[in-house]
Amino acid sequence: MITSINLIAGIGVIVLNLIPLVLKKPRYLLLTSLLSLLIALSLIFFE
Repeated sequence: MITSINLIAGIGVIVLNLIPLVLKKPRYLLLTSLLSLLIALSLIFFE
């Protein structure tokens, strides 16, 4: 159960980081990278 949640969240983080590259909007890059960092930290914390 936990591993599947981690897998889904990991894929979500990768997708979030690809969005600014696809949209070619660098100002979103900081926002998505901060968000993905927050998600990663929360996964480590709740595991």
